[in-house]
Amino acid sequence: MSLLIESERKLKELYEIAARTTSDPELKLLLSNSGKNSLKRMEKMRTARVETVVEIALEAITGLKLNELLAKINATIENGRITNLEKVLTLERTISELYSRTSPKIKQISAETGELLTALSHESTERLLELEQHLKSA
Repeated sequence: MSLLIESERKLKELYEIAARTTSDPELKLLLSNSGKNSLKRMEKMRTARVETVVEIALEAITGLKLNELLAKINATIENGRITNLEKVLTLERTISELYSRTSPKIKQISAETGELLTALSHESTERLLELEQHLKSA
């Protein structure tokens, strides 16, 4: 779970950076709100971790390809050739995929935590669509 929380923290930071650097007031608000939502999502995962008294070792779960997704997250953050907004979009997609891959596997260990990750994956997809729609209309 710590790995998922850390990924969400990185996304939150990118939302904050992107919000500070945009001049579009609507986009600034959208990015700022998404950053605040990431903080709430991190708290939900922390709560789930404490309530289930489980620190799930994701590396031991086969088929997740965590190294691939984590490498993509880190490479995106470090990429100086793309804008912060492009980084946010890529990270949101990647984290949504991470949650959707992890959710069914974790449900076998903790149904509640698996459901939370499914919900977070859907939230990521919704945030991504909202950002993409705003960018198309701008």
